[in-house]
Amino acid sequence: MNTELIITLAVLAAEIAFFGFCYLRSKQPPNPLKPRLLPYTLIMLFLSLAVLVTLAHTISVVSGHRLEAKNKMRGQQ
Repeated sequence: MNTELIITLAVLAAEIAFFGFCYLRSKQPPNPLKPRLLPYTLIMLFLSLAVLVTLAHTISVVSGHRLEAKNKMRGQQ
């Protein structure tokens, strides 16, 4: 197994675990005497983006092909 793949899967597992932690913390009822210091919903939004990017990287590592943008302008080669 490739070292890059192992590291990518470990980062993906950490992102998913942190997403689950933030989900559990955001579902707890608010305590008026102790306000939340972190916006868990916003953190979950950024983590979902990070998970998508990590999944795309995992696919590129497994397939061996680099993912490239296909947004060339018309008339250019």
